[in-house]
Amino acid sequence: MGVVSGEFYSVGARRAVIFALDVNGYPAATLSDGTPYEGTEVLGVKTFDLTVPGVRKISHVGNDRVLAFDFLPAIEGVSASMTVAGRDLGLDALLQGVTKVTLGESEFTPILTDLQGYEPDVAVFICQQAKDAATRSRRYRFQIIPKSVIAVAPPGMNENPAESKYEISISPTTKHLWGHEFTVAHEGCLEAAVIEGMSEGRPNIIAWKGNASEQHFNFPASKQAILGKVHAVFVNGTILVPDVIAVDKITITAPPADGAMIVCIYEY
Repeated sequence: MGVVSGEFYSVGARRAVIFALDVNGYPAATLSDGTPYEGTEVLGVKTFDLTVPGVRKISHVGNDRVLAFDFLPAIEGVSASMTVAGRDLGLDALLQGVTKVTLGESEFTPILTDLQGYEPDVAVFICQQAKDAATRSRRYRFQIIPKSVIAVAPPGMNENPAESKYEISISPTTKHLWGHEFTVAHEGCLEAAVIEGMSEGRPNIIAWKGNASEQHFNFPASKQAILGKVHAVFVNGTILVPDVIAVDKITITAPPADGAMIVCIYEY
């Protein structure tokens, strides 16, 4: 197996996932039988564009010239926009905090409701294919946004293929999506809005909910783990080494407590 260099060339938008969050900011797993929570995969992501405001440039002027130049952090938030080829009423309901309703054989979701401004916090996980700059081998670039709100912009109807657009407002957070606190010793900072990474295999994040008896936590059937590529398992934000790691599941002999959130980042 190769080792990534941390330097890469990347292209496209391969896969995007939206995670509902619980009150503690973990992926909101609800089943406690070892079934993974995978979030909601975006149907046909096309583009994902970050807008990072520029710094405030400060010129210290005197004697008819610049005496010193400095800058301060931006006072506007980081945002992103995502365009999507498909349309998913369930995802739109999640992002707005409303309900997708089934009526007979039809389904519908209210859009642009009185809940605008009250959208729930969600996390975003997105990746694209890349080539390692050192070896030119296939790699993947990914970004994790642990906390954001997303506004839905429904498309119109004309002769062109429909394209949905989502506006993402990003908040800095003190924790990773799996609950581990940022520290100066580990990350070199105490807050971040976006986490960027590079992996050899396709990256994935899933979560499970403990029930004080379940020991086996399954990987999705379509995203079995590569052995040696289960990078970390966290229980309520604390790293834990599973007793057994297989391609289809992890085993924790001492069952996590009832309601414990177990989050795993791995490659498949």
